[in-house]
Amino acid sequence: MIRCTRMIIPLLLLSAANLYGQEQKSVLQLAEAAYARQEYAVAGALYNRIARQKGDRMPVEQLMKMARSFQEIGYYKEATDIYKEITSRPDHPAAAYFAYGEALRQLEQYDAAKAQYALFSTANADSLQLKAIALKGCDSAVVWTAKGAPVQLKPLKELNTPGSDVVSGVMQKGLLLMSNGYRTMALSSGAQAKPPKDKRTEQPYYKAYVYQQYAGDNSNAYLEELVPGLLGKFDYNIGPVCLNNTEDTLYATINIQGKDVPYTGKGAVNGVRHLQLYQSVKKNGKWEPLVLVPGINLEGYSSSHAVLNSTGDILYFVSDRPGGQGQTDIWYAEKQADGSWGAPINCGSQINTVASETFPTVNEDGILYFSSRGHAGMGGYDIYRVKGAKAAWETPQNMKLPFNSGGDDIGLILKRNGYEGYMASSRTGGLGKDDIYYFSDAHYFSRVDPGQNESSNPNPNPNSNQPQHPNQPSTSGNGQPSGSTGGHPVPVVKKHTPEEEADKKKLEELKFLYDYNSTALLTESRRILDQVAAVLKRYPDWRVVITSFADNRGSDQYNVDLSALRCYAVIDYLANKGVDPKRLYYSNKGEKDPVNGCKDGVPCKEEDYKQNRRSELRIKW
Repeated sequence: MIRCTRMIIPLLLLSAANLYGQEQKSVLQLAEAAYARQEYAVAGALYNRIARQKGDRMPVEQLMKMARSFQEIGYYKEATDIYKEITSRPDHPAAAYFAYGEALRQLEQYDAAKAQYALFSTANADSLQLKAIALKGCDSAVVWTAKGAPVQLKPLKELNTPGSDVVSGVMQKGLLLMSNGYRTMALSSGAQAKPPKDKRTEQPYYKAYVYQQYAGDNSNAYLEELVPGLLGKFDYNIGPVCLNNTEDTLYATINIQGKDVPYTGKGAVNGVRHLQLYQSVKKNGKWEPLVLVPGINLEGYSSSHAVLNSTGDILYFVSDRPGGQGQTDIWYAEKQADGSWGAPINCGSQINTVASETFPTVNEDGILYFSSRGHAGMGGYDIYRVKGAKAAWETPQNMKLPFNSGGDDIGLILKRNGYEGYMASSRTGGLGKDDIYYFSDAHYFSRVDPGQNESSNPNPNPNSNQPQHPNQPSTSGNGQPSGSTGGHPVPVVKKHTPEEEADKKKLEELKFLYDYNSTALLTESRRILDQVAAVLKRYPDWRVVITSFADNRGSDQYNVDLSALRCYAVIDYLANKGVDPKRLYYSNKGEKDPVNGCKDGVPCKEEDYKQNRRSELRIKW
């Protein structure tokens, strides 16, 4: 799931050389020990050192371990070069063909990958099943790629680092993140010049963070470690973290603590620092100390990636414990009458496969999102969406482009409006190992679930502690947003004071502008909306219609959709400031009613275009 860049190879080699000098063991002994501990970054560098010395005399078994080490840390091109050499040797194992195909698929070379998968033969039923799924995935990927992506994923530049950055959920303050790239930043919890590193990747350990959106110009000032007084006491990897609806119960994934790693029975060097689920409850505004979640963790196995359903009475999580379908599965536990969690139950074979499933998220009632290597996909971990609950599920649907790629794609998170979302991916072209991407899609629900009307979305993002928008943009007969008001406030005849009249006039004179093809509120707009929120709190019976526009560039329908998303941006911001969304209404006008002469066929200056990219307020009383 974590990629490394070629630039760190010399550092890895230096680290390996230092290790060799310190321990006075042979390079092969160090490589074998690192590989057994799943320290693939170190192992790959050490095997590479052996390869430079032995050349063609390097045993195939060691070449296989080197190739897998490179593959695990994202050196897919280097891995394919090694697999090509391995398969040219007469003593190559059959498994080399499958591993070669996997690396080629991660590079999105689907025809070449199919050729390697086809050469793979085995008597193992699970492996044959994975071969069939991989071949199907290659065929599907070619078709999906030819169709193109219906929406655009954009890297969230202010949150991406050369490390690994992942969005894991939402909360009232903003986005929940886990990252190993922020530890050297000067955040409120302090910076670490040389943070401790995970030997598997030669990258720092993960920590959990929260990012407050629309908080100001300097993103670092509004990116902070999540409850450092609680989570800062733990070593190794921390995250992801999940909160309940009321944000007074926290579930955190944390590596087992202590210097001694439990013996696994697979060799003296192969201790594994498993993941465990902890919980904390906030009482009187203060978090209680973290404790292991009773009944969920199982000694000798990992339990991680907890997420709650919309009502908070089902806990989904990931584990490699016995009784599963494959490597890691998604499990669930039900809340009991006394508030404890019942015995974990496997979610079943509709979701879980002989390979790995991970990173479940819940964005809608009765829907689970998760990532898997065992369903037909584009390569690495693909994101899937499936209807159901507990152990009863329909067939998972691959999210296709742009959400999936040849890399690892994980953690699709929707904001509560259901039209804006985030995910993480190790796809090519990113800044780091895993990058955070953003998308906005006015047609999201009608695309992923044609039977579901956008305007009746039951409960997008139920785990948010923020109120639900009852007013989607009104829709035409085909379920798409139209350019009409998303609600009908009934005026109430009432005599208003001069102060009220003056405040109403001031609000209705405001205009919030946008950059080209963007739905993000500008800094000045956020400042003004802070004042708007303060006025609306003084008049709790006031209702507001947010009317948004686009300039005339682009198609009519695209601009209608874009103006709808600008409405949502204003709604979101005011809701975050404590304004009840039930008081807020939409009107998305597209490129209608320009404030100047910038119409189709009329060339304009950018400043004139910008004046038409706006949102306005109308008070209903």
